[in-house]
Amino acid sequence: MQIYSFVGSQWAGVVHLALAEKGFAQGKDYDITEVDLGKKLAVPIFFTAPFVNKTTTRRAGNADNFDPAYLDINPNGTVPSLTAPSLPRPLIDSVDILRHLDGLRPETARRRPPLVPLDAASRDRGQQLIDLVHSPQLDTNILFFRARDAAELGARTKSWHKGFIDTRQRRLEEEHAAHPAHPFYGPKLEENGVIHAQYAAAAGVRANDNDAFFARSRELHREFADGMARLETLLVLPFAAGASLSEADLHLAPWLSHAMVAADSDIHQVQDFTALEKTIARSNPGFHVGPRTRQWWKTLASETSFQQVFPHLH
Repeated sequence: MQIYSFVGSQWAGVVHLALAEKGFAQGKDYDITEVDLGKKLAVPIFFTAPFVNKTTTRRAGNADNFDPAYLDINPNGTVPSLTAPSLPRPLIDSVDILRHLDGLRPETARRRPPLVPLDAASRDRGQQLIDLVHSPQLDTNILFFRARDAAELGARTKSWHKGFIDTRQRRLEEEHAAHPAHPFYGPKLEENGVIHAQYAAAAGVRANDNDAFFARSRELHREFADGMARLETLLVLPFAAGASLSEADLHLAPWLSHAMVAADSDIHQVQDFTALEKTIARSNPGFHVGPRTRQWWKTLASETSFQQVFPHLH
């Protein structure tokens, strides 16, 4: 199997957790191709995860997920992806990839039940949780790249955020000019251009009206808080969907880790929600991560697969 991954991608983390939980061995059962999503050198904290293929050399800041050759594998321009001779086509979604790996080895390395629950109640609850963290409401890019006022936007333009956005915009413009009929580039260029314009304006490159952007950002942060409140009500405990570790846990873990990183948490303080709470509370005064979420996170952090893939937040 060939896994297309990026260590700064939250959804690639789902696959790496599944590989670890199922006991697949890199170099024997699968190989990794790193697909550089953005400006590598600007985000050094993302590049100490244990599943990085140390032999892979990529150019920094190249947005290789927008390369036409990669779009032939994954038309969405996202990671993860999985290819294998036994598959009729690539798998291009973390949900499908995890379930494929689960089917290859129904028992985990520690003789646990399948990651996709066998009982309907746990399976349905797990699907609710997966749908929630994959929804636009809980998109961690809200925390990473949106800005609620001029000060927050100004800080973004002086950090790695602007380089990441600029790199994507440049690559999209280049590929769109080279492949004007390709169905991916036009819509994606427009989508990325919305936030790129805000960052360019804040940096003094061009004039732009930020008021609507700030208002929408504040609204999205409030909706994010509502999504976390919904998560709190859905968690079953001790694991996300019931008594056993399941696919839901493996989707929630990378999402929450990514959210904590987006809020500038200390990546070595896995249990410290202070920065995340402070970030969200700016739009939702009094916001706190709920007790069920905290207990679930503590339980999951004790798992061997979690410790292997998340020795720190990323």
